[in-house]
Amino acid sequence: MLITDKFTMLNFPKTGSAFARDAIKRLHRSTGLRAALERRGLMRSSLQELLMKPYFFTDTQGETIPSNSEHGVYFQVPLEHRGKPVVTVMRDPAKRLVSAYEFRSWAKHPVPNLEQAVHWFPAFPEISFEEFFRMNRELTLPYIQPEGMQVQVGPLTTQFIRMYAHDPVKTMLALRGDTDLRTAYDQHFPKIHFLHTENLNQELHDLLLQFGYPSNKIAFILEKQKMNTTSRSRNTYLTPEMTSRLQHSERFFYQLFPEYLKKPE
Repeated sequence: MLITDKFTMLNFPKTGSAFARDAIKRLHRSTGLRAALERRGLMRSSLQELLMKPYFFTDTQGETIPSNSEHGVYFQVPLEHRGKPVVTVMRDPAKRLVSAYEFRSWAKHPVPNLEQAVHWFPAFPEISFEEFFRMNRELTLPYIQPEGMQVQVGPLTTQFIRMYAHDPVKTMLALRGDTDLRTAYDQHFPKIHFLHTENLNQELHDLLLQFGYPSNKIAFILEKQKMNTTSRSRNTYLTPEMTSRLQHSERFFYQLFPEYLKKPE
């Protein structure tokens, strides 16, 4: 996570967070006399970057992630910074799922472990998108969610709650069939500025302008190129049936982000 004097930034994986992080770090990069004073400990830096072991619902999932991760969660924000607004990036769930498949971090860090992944799919890690979809949305769920769940919750909703809730376990266990996170939002989450991958340059620029950053200092963001992008090996991955299943399992997420809810073709 990144902590500035004005806000805290949390990094939701596969959304464009690397782009936003890089822009914010560039914006706060010290030069000249200030840089020299900071090196000598005579002036505090305007930006803190905290690398840590992320919080997970289960020890099993935590074992697959390195301890120096940049994906800390709100639950881990130091108390003295909890009052600051939170900035983060969201992305179309369908596109994010495809990106995750192509990026293949699941092949290096399978949940719960390589032995179980090979038991599910003997050719692992050479699996189809259809097999990845089943593994991601069905098989791994018992290994990433807390005990006592009352309703089916997809991995995206699980990750969202884990990253942003005041008390992630309490929020997960509070979910019921008739829960509407829009009306219950303030009970579970802090004030968050959600940016969108699809318009990230403009939205990040405009938000920083609202925070009081000089326009000439943030103009570079409008022309900044995307980072860590992966090329598509196929134009189409999700079938209409997969799209329907995705929208049902992530219905709590879509309550908060209806702009991504599209009617299956």
